[in-house]
Amino acid sequence: MNIRKFLLLAVGTALLLTGCAASAPKTAADGQTWSEDWVMVGNRLGIEAPEGLSLLENKDILAAEGLYYATWTKGDSVPYENDDGDTVDLYDAQIYLLAGESRSAEKAQDNMETWLAAAKGNYDVTSEKTVTCNGQEYTLLTYTITKEDSPYERGVSALGCCNTEAVCVELTCVKSFEEDLEPILTEFLNGCHYAAG
Repeated sequence: MNIRKFLLLAVGTALLLTGCAASAPKTAADGQTWSEDWVMVGNRLGIEAPEGLSLLENKDILAAEGLYYATWTKGDSVPYENDDGDTVDLYDAQIYLLAGESRSAEKAQDNMETWLAAAKGNYDVTSEKTVTCNGQEYTLLTYTITKEDSPYERGVSALGCCNTEAVCVELTCVKSFEEDLEPILTEFLNGCHYAAG
């Protein structure tokens, strides 16, 4: 086969593969039929966000590495200059979700434990407990944010694994936000659906 034909075949195959997106699962681990209305984060996690939360971003930050990132906001926003000198919208409260898809349950557990250790090292943790939301178990950390340059004052994080998926969900808020964070995060976690199997 000459070089030209080989290159055409390689380019054609690459185009075909790029157009192949993973189809949505048919069933969630909680037994529900997978809904097209859920926000897909990666290939195996669907989010049914509660009312009052608005999707801001949904990115395949390192899809080749199996890492996906999404954020939701709550409340009003004000202009805020971040560490890079860029002016961004600062919301009253914001949920950050990091999902890691692994080849094994052990690797997912390792990822989750790494994220848990980082959270404990970065925040002044005031409580830690285990919660179950929509059949999935999470470690729940409540904390204050001690970084002087952070616009947020407090937060709550949930970390867990479902089969080969590790998830870290953080809800942080500004000082003037008066709502209790744990019920907001718990309601969000009850809307997280993992692919069956």
